[in-house]
Amino acid sequence: MNKIVFKYLGKVMMMYSFLLFLPALVSLVYNEALLVFVFPAIISFIIGYFLNRIHCKDKILFSKDGFMIVTLSWIMISLVGALPLVLSVNGLSFVDALFESVSGFTTTGATVFKDVEVLDKSILFWRSFMHFIGGMGILSFVIAIAPLSRNDKSMYVLKAEMPGPSVSKLVPSIKKTLFYLYAIYIGLTLLEFILLLIGQMPIFDSILISFGTAGTGGFSLLNSSLATYSTFSKWVVTIFMFLFGVNFNIYFLLLIKDFKSALKSEELRVYISIYILSVLFIVINTYSMFNSMSEAILEGAFHISSLFTSTGYSIGDINIYPTSCRILVLMLMIISACAGSTCGGFKISRLIITVKSIKRDIIKSIHPNSVEIVRFEGKKVTEEVMTSTRTFMLLYAILIIIILFVVGLDGFNFEQTINAVFCTFGNVGLCFDLSSFSEFSNLSKIFLSIGMLLGRLEIFPIIALIKGFNTK
Repeated sequence: MNKIVFKYLGKVMMMYSFLLFLPALVSLVYNEALLVFVFPAIISFIIGYFLNRIHCKDKILFSKDGFMIVTLSWIMISLVGALPLVLSVNGLSFVDALFESVSGFTTTGATVFKDVEVLDKSILFWRSFMHFIGGMGILSFVIAIAPLSRNDKSMYVLKAEMPGPSVSKLVPSIKKTLFYLYAIYIGLTLLEFILLLIGQMPIFDSILISFGTAGTGGFSLLNSSLATYSTFSKWVVTIFMFLFGVNFNIYFLLLIKDFKSALKSEELRVYISIYILSVLFIVINTYSMFNSMSEAILEGAFHISSLFTSTGYSIGDINIYPTSCRILVLMLMIISACAGSTCGGFKISRLIITVKSIKRDIIKSIHPNSVEIVRFEGKKVTEEVMTSTRTFMLLYAILIIIILFVVGLDGFNFEQTINAVFCTFGNVGLCFDLSSFSEFSNLSKIFLSIGMLLGRLEIFPIIALIKGFNTK
């Protein structure tokens, strides 16, 4: 393995150690145990310091190195991120803490806690802050402050971490690209925070809910999730979950006033269409279960926003949904929203490319001499991209089946097993018939944690890591 991988893993861990001081500050404010965050921060810094001291002559990154840096970084931050939970929560096993940590950073929101309201404020903050960090990616944050290599080869890391089939620079410089992305990310988060305050949500709650919405995570500080908040607050979260499911490139185009290009986005049009049709389908099939049509519309719009964007917040009991609605929800969990957003799933862009590729293959089977060009967002899709997309979809299905088999050994019923795997692999967190993952075996929790990482990093970086360790 190239030494540069460990060197820049060291940079990541040192930068990460400073992020742990924010929840430590919260623990000071609420007079809670400070060392549960300071101790992991010191460990992270020491590990990072010695890794960064590794001498390597060649500091140029290659594609494989980028994949390996991303995967190892996410594994390391998840391991260290579990330590505050172990140190703070009595009786919590490291496997449970690791599951919670992975769920936080991958913005899944699945939890092992049956009662989150007994947790310290600083731990509640840390859980939601993990969503905020993981939404844009810890590597993206590091690159924005201290580029990993010269000659702009940090793009390999950005491509490995950012969700979607491709990542392109908005401007020639990666640092400027990430500056714009983070400006959009933080700007939308602050706007939601202000609106939630206007809706009379407590300050602490507003911060955590905004973190969870921005990262499309789903950890809440109440056992009822968002059910007890005002109707205004629920609509605010509904809208912002939807907004964080949009490709951030669209917001950049809006910022530079290129409205024509933004509105021409094929992925955006499909995203909006699927969302509207899904809400209508849910409302039509469930309105009789509510006291009024406005309540049914709010529930439908909120839960479709939550599940389609892999956020995982809830304002009611989704277990009342009829079978047809459950099937729709499971499909949305796997598809998720746009590439270049903070969502999980295999993304609408891949769905569009796959459908167009199938259409082309059908036409060519009927008319062998025809020339069919697959286009996405007005550009020709190369055979390499289509092959990569098909490979990803196949691997996605195979890995889900493997994890289903392992989790199925726990003896839960078929629907609970399907829900558990789909909601973790799709980084959703909210699922039918399950409020906590505490009852699953340690083996299942480990495989579900792997599934969350595979879903967030989109498979290829983890495969590159395994292949890298096997390379002599």
